[in-house]
Amino acid sequence: MSGPYVDYGFLCDFDSRNIYLFDCVTRRLLTVRNTYNPRELVLGKFYSARHMVIKEHDVEEKFRRNVKFYADGFDVTADTIATMPNNLPGLEKFHGKIWSQYLGFLRDPRNKFAETMCGGELGWVTVRYAPDGDTVFEIIDVAQSCTFNIPKEELLPTPWSPEYSEWVPPQHHPFAFIIHNKHRPLSRKSCFVKHAVCIETNIFNHAFNSKKEGSSDKCDHLFTLNLGMIRSLKPVKIGAWYQHEVNEKRGGRKGIKDLEQYHAITASKLFEIEAPIPTEVVNGNVEFEVEFPFNHDMLESLQNRNIGNWFQRSKGLKKDSHFWNQYLGRVEIYPKEAMEIIQMVETYRQDLLEPFKSEPITVVGEVVRHRNSFKNNKTYPENGIFLVRSIIGIKDVKGKTINV
Repeated sequence: MSGPYVDYGFLCDFDSRNIYLFDCVTRRLLTVRNTYNPRELVLGKFYSARHMVIKEHDVEEKFRRNVKFYADGFDVTADTIATMPNNLPGLEKFHGKIWSQYLGFLRDPRNKFAETMCGGELGWVTVRYAPDGDTVFEIIDVAQSCTFNIPKEELLPTPWSPEYSEWVPPQHHPFAFIIHNKHRPLSRKSCFVKHAVCIETNIFNHAFNSKKEGSSDKCDHLFTLNLGMIRSLKPVKIGAWYQHEVNEKRGGRKGIKDLEQYHAITASKLFEIEAPIPTEVVNGNVEFEVEFPFNHDMLESLQNRNIGNWFQRSKGLKKDSHFWNQYLGRVEIYPKEAMEIIQMVETYRQDLLEPFKSEPITVVGEVVRHRNSFKNNKTYPENGIFLVRSIIGIKDVKGKTINV
């Protein structure tokens, strides 16, 4: 199965931005950023793909027997086994559905499978890669008068059987991805960074060693969710986003074991990518437009909300207010911006009927690098590298901008 820094699958398509691998284990089409030489890519082949390295990989025996991919020019087809449910009470929602335990649900626009097979039978089908909605493949042919059996231990539950459980990607809070021990060598998984943004360029390199030949007194700063602020000794562009790996000085026999993370690692194999959130450079400073949920309890206590005078009430706003973003980590909200958020929300809600006053509200804010980012990096994620500088507006539960 694919993992956090390496993906496995049959190559079904590629373009300048991404390659598309089909993973037969999870029956999902994986979108992987294309950091590869197009001459390395052959449609229909099974690959292991990680940052800037893609290799043809051995196919598991059960897939080799029961799934065969081919390519004819730019068309990818596959031979595999499929089945459909019996026409029984309780299975009405699966009526007409064709299922492959390796490719998932298959479209059958010409009804070829139902005309050839009976419910519960396994049959050979030829499908073509044609992603549409929640299906990836479409049946183009069915082997006539040919049922098939596979060993019971290899037969997987169908979606209409009680034993079936659908694979769901795990959902993690951004906090779960952060490396907290800054003196421990990074794992191989942690040395891969999917999203990093350059927030400072041509600044003093705090790891500079004048006694070491080749040590540079200048560097650039990238921010990554899992590692915080790290150095790049390769030139990068302010405000640009990158996928990259990390050079680690603490690994191996000759590694400097007690080196702190900021001094021990640098970005390597940098590959510029599209910005995952709106990003702009203004007068040399990077600005982000970020949406986050309104959380009143994070901004002030219930007791403080009962104070009528805003001058007094503002003094009781929490000093450690923040929210979490999947790309920027912990983002600080200071009392001035917290007060503006609360006032906007309360103004909007004051004329609403009671059931609607508790509906979720989204805040849109302008986020910038914290003025104490280097200091905060030493204790990240307890302190954020970014802060909310201004409030752009709020949105209702349907995502509509609210004018207040």
